[in-house]
Amino acid sequence: MRRNEGRYYTLKALPGILILALLFLIPLGFTLSYAFHNNGNALVEVFSDPYTYRLLAFTLEEALLSAVISTLVSIPLAAFFSKYEFPGRRAVLTLSGLSFTIPSILVVLGFVIWYGNNGILNSILMKLTGRDYSILSILYSFKAIILAHVYLNFPIAFLLITNAWTVLPDTPEKAAYTMGKGNIETFFRVTLPRLLPSILSAFILIFLFCFSSFSIILVLGGNPVFSTFETEIYRRVHISVDREGAAALSIFSFFITGVMLIITSPGRKEGRNSRRQRELQKARGRKLLAAVLLMLLILLFILPPMLSIIYRAFYTKEGAFTLRAWEDISKGTTGLMSTAMNGIINSFMIAIVSATLAVFFASRIAMAAAKTNSRLLPFLASLPMATGSVTLGLGFSFLAVMLPHDSLLASYLLVGGAHLTIVLPFAVRSLLPGAKLLPQSLANASYTLGISKGKTARKIEYPLLAPYKRRAFAFAFALSLGEVNATLTLSDGHVSTLPILIYRMISSYNYQGAAALGSLLLLEALIIFAIGEGGKKNAIS
Repeated sequence: MRRNEGRYYTLKALPGILILALLFLIPLGFTLSYAFHNNGNALVEVFSDPYTYRLLAFTLEEALLSAVISTLVSIPLAAFFSKYEFPGRRAVLTLSGLSFTIPSILVVLGFVIWYGNNGILNSILMKLTGRDYSILSILYSFKAIILAHVYLNFPIAFLLITNAWTVLPDTPEKAAYTMGKGNIETFFRVTLPRLLPSILSAFILIFLFCFSSFSIILVLGGNPVFSTFETEIYRRVHISVDREGAAALSIFSFFITGVMLIITSPGRKEGRNSRRQRELQKARGRKLLAAVLLMLLILLFILPPMLSIIYRAFYTKEGAFTLRAWEDISKGTTGLMSTAMNGIINSFMIAIVSATLAVFFASRIAMAAAKTNSRLLPFLASLPMATGSVTLGLGFSFLAVMLPHDSLLASYLLVGGAHLTIVLPFAVRSLLPGAKLLPQSLANASYTLGISKGKTARKIEYPLLAPYKRRAFAFAFALSLGEVNATLTLSDGHVSTLPILIYRMISSYNYQGAAALGSLLLLEALIIFAIGEGGKKNAIS
């Protein structure tokens, strides 16, 4: 029965696997064909060019440093938050979870408005010190890249490690204390080894995100010296008009990330800690004061850039209240603002379709992987993650050459296909834990009553998976709505999305218009996050 059940779910997952394979392999095939033009001269040149390895060195450096700082900073904070209960603890953890749905373009915009030479922070410092020049110079530098990456990814590491630590049984630590071991020795010899899988999982996730970072590098780096594979591919396509070189470089990048994915995925074990949360101690006295200070540090790091976007949407640089940007959006006037409503509609339409399809196919792939105990299916579904979204956009742009240039439908299909390819692997990863937690006894009882596998799946198992599907939909929707990398590479002027408009406004120094649209995108992130949190609370226990 178990074998037949696995075969049934594998057949149900087959359409999703085939669609993902086509959406991934066809653009990759076009990229390979461009890379091998002229007997593969471009590919040979890329693999032998010292500049390629300088790109690799910088990409590894910024990703490694960003991941190390994000992870190391989060560990002591996670130690405190996983041990003590205090007012505001849950709110800070919830706020950290919001990072999963904040698009990187909002981080770019928030950093420009808050940390810029003429930004809000410098204005405050100039008034406090009485100086008439910028005090902090952060943007358009390596430190801006690292700071932005840590800003975007530290809350992710903090939340993942805190959640893992909270459900880690504390019996071994108590035993160590009774044997006379101190806090430091107990941490390094008892706690850390058991927590290491969760720390490594957070580190690898952040490293891969930063390795394929694009908009943060492109805008906040502000210098060709700070180029990664993704930004260099974009420059070769849109500035140098070197499509063969861009294709060859994307193949090199795919080779590197593919090797990293192979190294990190199979050997990674998910810890099966007790799901019972350890009893938290009530923070009192100095511990309560420490809790307040830690919460203030976290909030002062996370909130100002996002709040500055909302502020700048209603106030000029000089501090005068204005609704000009909002009037431009509603009336559809003044240059880029004329396409604002169109961009908003495009973004929501593409995000809804791609997220809906992603959850539909991902739920079947996740169920098949859980029922057959397959590690191959999740790995195959993760392959698009081995290519940066700019590289995926490049492959789809090569495919676009074969289609009618003036076809609006073709443009929407290509952009939608790119978005689906990007979000589907994340949807699979979101649904797989829920699929593995489904009690097999319910399905077996249904089969003994003579109910078919299809009806059992429809009436029993998929409904139990509903909370995870809501979370997966929220995550996929947020990823699609905030996607800028592939869309910008693929953009031919036919399809403008909200993040693309924000990026163009930042490039044209229209920060108030960008802030108005950014406020809408931030509102969406909050709504989608609330939906995902609702799914989390109702998930299978």
